[in-house]
Amino acid sequence: MQHGIGRFTVGFVVLVLVGAAGGTPRGNGVSFEPASLRSRDPLLFAGDRTDGLPLTAVLRRSDSAEYVSFVYGDCVPDDDAGCAPPVEIQVWPACRRHLALYDSSSGPDLERLTVRGVPGAVLDSGTRLELQTGRSTIVVFAESRQRLSRIAAELRPLDSRTASGVPLPQPAPGAVEGRLPC
Repeated sequence: MQHGIGRFTVGFVVLVLVGAAGGTPRGNGVSFEPASLRSRDPLLFAGDRTDGLPLTAVLRRSDSAEYVSFVYGDCVPDDDAGCAPPVEIQVWPACRRHLALYDSSSGPDLERLTVRGVPGAVLDSGTRLELQTGRSTIVVFAESRQRLSRIAAELRPLDSRTASGVPLPQPAPGAVEGRLPC
């Protein structure tokens, strides 16, 4: 991935922006303004490749959900119901999705933990990890807990050269409790 000041070129990526302005296609990739995707914090993703899978799409949902999704790999649907990609990383505003949404009534499937210095939870039988960082909630979907861990170690800001694996920014005051305004 080439880095420039204020612009990125994502190689070999199909960029799909729902409700956001994108940049101009360039070669095999798409150039876009990271600011057009950002809400409040830098977007975290796992690079142009993670756990052996290429970044295949970037999506923005800007209705009541309001998140950015980084999709890795692809799938072949068995029927009309479609299929989930092998890995997806969603970046939500913490005012819309936060760890306070889950409590003891979430059942035995909820495990609270700390990942890279920030609070999180593993859900859905180890196929979903939610991390509270800054003013964002990072949601990672994968088929196994082991893959979730490897991908969480690779998370880094889209718009910087910060190395993966370093501690993530602490949640903003009130983020974990769901008290941040939108």
